[in-house]
Amino acid sequence: MSIHDIPDEDLRRGNIACTILCQMDFATNPQRWWLGYGPLTAGGVLYKGTGDVIQISALELTYGMSAGMVRFSIPNASAEMVARCDNQEAEVNNRPCRIFYQLFSSVEEGDQHRGRLIGTPISMFVGRMRDMRSTSQNGAREIELEAYGRLSRQGKPPFGRWTDADQRRRYPGDTGLGLLPSLKDKAITWVPGG
Repeated sequence: MSIHDIPDEDLRRGNIACTILCQMDFATNPQRWWLGYGPLTAGGVLYKGTGDVIQISALELTYGMSAGMVRFSIPNASAEMVARCDNQEAEVNNRPCRIFYQLFSSVEEGDQHRGRLIGTPISMFVGRMRDMRSTSQNGAREIELEAYGRLSRQGKPPFGRWTDADQRRRYPGDTGLGLLPSLKDKAITWVPGG
């Protein structure tokens, strides 16, 4: 769904707010949470409210695929949370992470906040998680987790470095990159044809 699918009368009234939804597909315990309180069902998915426990770094909204990095942090983590965070590479690294925004009505009726959801969640970031770490100093504990967008690995070779050893591992018997080490720091003079 895009913002263009939302009825004009909802958008034109100016009574719309937005919240963030997140899906983190950890290996054994996937999490669905939102930056609010209590449970929320949006797009057929149940999200748990985290309130202000989890913080998200600034998000750069782009059209299409995202190349950026998003950092999630829990600034006041408990000792139990920190203990569960350590040595979790297999649980976290290279696992999908998706962030959505969800529009809702902010119209108040009496003392009741309606909070009616408008449309379904709209995807704003799709990436892979890695580098979960914890820090403790002066009694304060913090957990950080980074997620990188689809295009953040665009400039990196898909299976390692472009070295002779990597090439022979991928294609046994190939000697096409055998001269690379001898070309390091070598000046090449181009002679114009003529």
